[in-house]
Amino acid sequence: MHYTQYFIHHVDLLKKFKHDIGQLPPYQINLSDLTESDQTFMRTLDTLCTYQEYDEKMIEQGQWLVERIISGYNHLLQHFSRDLLWFFGGSCLHHMPDDEIHFYQQLDELRHASESQDRPFNIEEAKEFLNKQI
Repeated sequence: MHYTQYFIHHVDLLKKFKHDIGQLPPYQINLSDLTESDQTFMRTLDTLCTYQEYDEKMIEQGQWLVERIISGYNHLLQHFSRDLLWFFGGSCLHHMPDDEIHFYQQLDELRHASESQDRPFNIEEAKEFLNKQI
């Protein structure tokens, strides 16, 4: 299903984020050596990386994670894909400028058009196409 490809893309972005920050202090050490706040952060990220389907709990945890990154871990922002802000929606959208929201709305329109015609949707190709339109 096309939605599954879209979902997998975002879980892969979470896994990449986890891998990237796992190379940085203090996250490259044993989880038990982290502060309680850091442990909660990493456990939430671990949980998000294991979701098999999109549901309300995933969205809540994702929004919580984004808020934690922005408020207390903003040094990690450079490793966090902007795609995930759109994917989690809600309060995450407050951290996106209007032109970026418009871009992701257009991306969703392309995805829905592709799905309605039962064609596969490649998010990276669609992003490239939209960037050329700007």
